[in-house]
Amino acid sequence: MKKVLITGSQGQLGKAINEYYQEDCRYELINTDVAELDITDEKKVMDMVCKCQPDVIINCAAHTQVDACEHDRERAYLINAVGPKNLSLAANQVGAVIVHLSSDYVFDGMKKTPYIEGDEYAPQSVYGETKLAGEQFVKAIAKKYFIVRTAWLYGDGKNFVNTMLKLSENREVVKVVEDQYGTPTSAEEVTKVIDLLIGSSKYGTYHATCEGSCSWYEFTKKIFELCGKKTQIIPVTTQEYGAEAKRPLYSVLENRMLKEKFNYSMANWEKALEKYLKDRNLMKKENQYSMKKKVLVTGANGYIGRHVVSALLEQGHEVLASDFAFDGVDERAKYIDTPIFSGDEDIYEQLGKPDVCIHLAWRNGFVHNAETHLLDLPNHYTFIKNMIKGGLPQLSVMGTMHEVGYWEGAITEDTPTNPTSLYGIAKNALRQMTYLLASGTETKVDWLRAYYILGDDKKSNSLFAKIVGWEEEGKVTFPFNSGKNKYDFIGVDELACQIATAATQEEIYGVINCCTGKPVALADKVEEFITEHGFKIRPEFGAFPDRPYDSPGVWGDAEKITKIMGANK
Repeated sequence: MKKVLITGSQGQLGKAINEYYQEDCRYELINTDVAELDITDEKKVMDMVCKCQPDVIINCAAHTQVDACEHDRERAYLINAVGPKNLSLAANQVGAVIVHLSSDYVFDGMKKTPYIEGDEYAPQSVYGETKLAGEQFVKAIAKKYFIVRTAWLYGDGKNFVNTMLKLSENREVVKVVEDQYGTPTSAEEVTKVIDLLIGSSKYGTYHATCEGSCSWYEFTKKIFELCGKKTQIIPVTTQEYGAEAKRPLYSVLENRMLKEKFNYSMANWEKALEKYLKDRNLMKKENQYSMKKKVLVTGANGYIGRHVVSALLEQGHEVLASDFAFDGVDERAKYIDTPIFSGDEDIYEQLGKPDVCIHLAWRNGFVHNAETHLLDLPNHYTFIKNMIKGGLPQLSVMGTMHEVGYWEGAITEDTPTNPTSLYGIAKNALRQMTYLLASGTETKVDWLRAYYILGDDKKSNSLFAKIVGWEEEGKVTFPFNSGKNKYDFIGVDELACQIATAATQEEIYGVINCCTGKPVALADKVEEFITEHGFKIRPEFGAFPDRPYDSPGVWGDAEKITKIMGANK
């Protein structure tokens, strides 16, 4: 395990680095900020570095208040130039690599095309001058270094994004500069670059900003659009805005060295901004529903699974289809035959580290008292436990109305459960275990209850599948009960769309009924089914007595699923 010493660990980038490596066993992080280490003190820096013996030093410490630097050149020089000098000397002493963060402000902003790493320097402010001096010390002293220039950075802390959102809460109008152009860049994206660099020995200077560019005015418009803010934005010129320090009008950076040496491209700035806002629950609802995800579907070749895979693909998600065979699975999905019940603790990584797992895999779902329901339960428990432990963000597990047992009326998420079949008992136990496993973790859990499913009838084992078979056999009639009992019937394609949508949204969790919410008499549904298919076979109503333990009417409360599907339109 390598040791990484971070300076300025409480800043935006320092926090992002800590979040990125929080469960990474490759590196041990040693966090310091000004309270633990004054990088302007050469002796203290040398003592700390020699004591810790880091393999890598990441210097995130800086005086970044551009206007304040104009009034305190000495302090800016000490932090932005002398600090990197001291860290470079100490890095050499222990043989460490130094990663030094620099800025687009080392350029004058007069160029009309993106700056590359070898372009001529011409800083226009004290901040820019001192950042350039820091770069020059690192280059002159450090034996192994990465200089990483970034721009318009935002992360966890005070930044332009958070400032604009705060202003939007208290003001009807904000003024924003429209003639300065650059690239908004998330701290998370820069962290990914740092991780790439320190895993190599390709030392040198690199630009690291998200792809694309915009003005501060355009940046603000995008922030407000994604967050549903109605605050009016008035564009102003740099001169009209009147900042003390001179800013470069055009400071777009091209990540040429990243592409040439690593064939690596950073995320587009708009996509990175969406992710930043989504991760902090700042996006308006309709935008959150539009985010595309990597979704694992277990039991992907099952009766429901095949339809769920197709529904997810139609919604634009990347789908990992997990099963033993894939003859009925949409070819656009990525097939995964890794056994999910291996018991391996790293199963989440083996399965591609999905954003969402829809767990449909289940044996003998139509045989309600098969012993396999209970015998397989430990495998499901272990799989879910290891997926959550691995860091799975969202989990949706397929449930059933049979968890409830006998009930009359609408089933809500609070309806007590008293299952009367081995299938219902096993599913009910798995639901309780799943919520227990997820308790205290970051994993969000949906329990999706299905009701009476029809459609794709030759592949199911329902009454309607039997009717299809009898018709094909040439039977004229089939014995039936009164058909007066009412159920919640849903087509498998509609069900699959509900499952795909509920599992990938981020607003509503818990027990979600995937249903129509409309009770329909079984006799009416059978007659409708026969008519729709043009069958000749007829039911003999009353040939069998109604079973005393069947509910006269049971259906799902559709309040949650209606909200979810409505928000997704």
